Amino acid sequence: MRKEHILAILWLRWRLTKNQFARAGKINAVISVFMLVVLVMAAGGAVVGGFLVGLLGLSQTRPMGLLLFWDAVMFVFLIFWLSGLLVEIQRSESIDLSRLLHLPVTLDQVFLFNYLASLLTPSILIFVPGMLAVCLGLMLSRGPWMVLMIPLLVGFILLLTAWTYCLRGWLAALMSNQRRKRSIIVWITLGFILVAQLPNAFLHSPMFRKNKSGTAVKGAMENSERVVAGHLLIPPGWVGYGAMGLANKNSWPALGAIAVCCLLGGYGLKRAYRTTLKVYTGVEAPVKPTREAKVDKSRLLLVERRVPGLPEDTAALALATFRSLLRAPELKMALVMPVVAGVFAASAFLTRPKGPITAQLAPFVTGCFAVFAVFCFSNLMANMFGLDRSGFRALVLLPTRRQHILLAKNLAVLPFIAGSGVTFLLILSWFLRLSWHNTLTGFFQLIIAFLVFSLMCNLLSILAPYRFSPGTLQTKKPKAIVFVAVLATMVSAPLALIPVLIPPSVQLLFNMLGWVSWLPVNVLVATLIAGLVVWLYWILLPMQGRLLQKRERNILASVTEALE
Repeated sequence: MRKEHILAILWLRWRLTKNQFARAGKINAVISVFMLVVLVMAAGGAVVGGFLVGLLGLSQTRPMGLLLFWDAVMFVFLIFWLSGLLVEIQRSESIDLSRLLHLPVTLDQVFLFNYLASLLTPSILIFVPGMLAVCLGLMLSRGPWMVLMIPLLVGFILLLTAWTYCLRGWLAALMSNQRRKRSIIVWITLGFILVAQLPNAFLHSPMFRKNKSGTAVKGAMENSERVVAGHLLIPPGWVGYGAMGLANKNSWPALGAIAVCCLLGGYGLKRAYRTTLKVYTGVEAPVKPTREAKVDKSRLLLVERRVPGLPEDTAALALATFRSLLRAPELKMALVMPVVAGVFAASAFLTRPKGPITAQLAPFVTGCFAVFAVFCFSNLMANMFGLDRSGFRALVLLPTRRQHILLAKNLAVLPFIAGSGVTFLLILSWFLRLSWHNTLTGFFQLIIAFLVFSLMCNLLSILAPYRFSPGTLQTKKPKAIVFVAVLATMVSAPLALIPVLIPPSVQLLFNMLGWVSWLPVNVLVATLIAGLVVWLYWILLPMQGRLLQKRERNILASVTEALE
């Protein structure tokens, strides 16, 4: 690739970014510049802090201390790196190769350019300069032989990024089938969460507690040499192992790790290039013919059914939205959160002190889980029109009252929230042995949380809409307003706790004062607050409908615009 080609590609990338800023408006530009400044400040702080840690903090540390330090740094870095990998599970190419194949550039040149562009991630831009600064500080404080830490760290980053890029290309080829894509995204996320929780579950399991003793701990300390040798089997442990060897003035472990990292990283890039070549040359596995599904014409379709108490147009729109959610991969990704919460709850149940939970705290626990059950679907609820994409034009043309459109959108998500919330509540009732009035209070708390979240998310959907990237819960190139909307959703979650926690607070007050302890006050107060929230929802919904009617053109432009 000639110098003119590189400059032309960089100019094209800059022009597309500039056009995106121009369309987004001044507010988005200011927020984006602010976030860029924060990123630069974080990277600068990591450099200064890393240099001081290497120069002063690790100057007299023992070799084993260096091993543990680099293990901790690698662990935190990999957590951030894997989080970014889960968010960008598909390959995010800076340049679409199919648009450049007619130009005088080769495929391997554009592939290398895209690989280098994939390194511009927050985890790389913040952690890598800081780690290199630590290496520089170690070189000044412990001797010039620590300079080998720099190529060792660079080699590990090459190994990690090369195979990550290869994995993204392989997944991109697999997920060309949309049905397979949904399953891959869900199972990879679940697998990552479950694997991350296995050590915690094992350490707090009855078997481990039974065998845990002072003798076992002493034996583990005596077998520290085996732990050190185990670093040779795990690539992230090579950095710490090499640092420990250099602290002992033994450079062979670092040199060996550098050589292996470079060889494996080069092989990973070679495999990634082969995958890219197959994708862009159209070499794919043959698609098996599918059998035509037999349709029973005498049976009513889901969208043809009626919902008692709802107008016909509202019921039809609610059922149609519910049906589209059942097929949407975004819903499957949202359903991952309740499963993750179940894993964390089981882990917390193993670590909690023995003995039944007090009756005063039980309603607070059910209230928190009711809010969390709704919060799991907040990404969908806070951008309900983003899932419609170009289909939002049909909603604009409908003669349906706008408040009924909002009601239908809320009702379409209700079955999923009710399913996860009731499941959480029943599991809690069984684990914590809750009384009947605490369980009944939990059901009312779920209703309160759903209605409060619906009002807040309706407002966010109208004021800050954005287009979902197909198959994900994010935008391909998000504007700054998207981050503001996501932040507003997370900040508004505690607000829903206020009406939810009023019933258990009143019950706790009555118990402390000794007033009518036999009366289930929490149930009565929860019923009253649920009725007030239903009345408030019914009063505010027409106002939100009028706001939707005023802003529907802006929403249409936001959810249907083609992303460059």
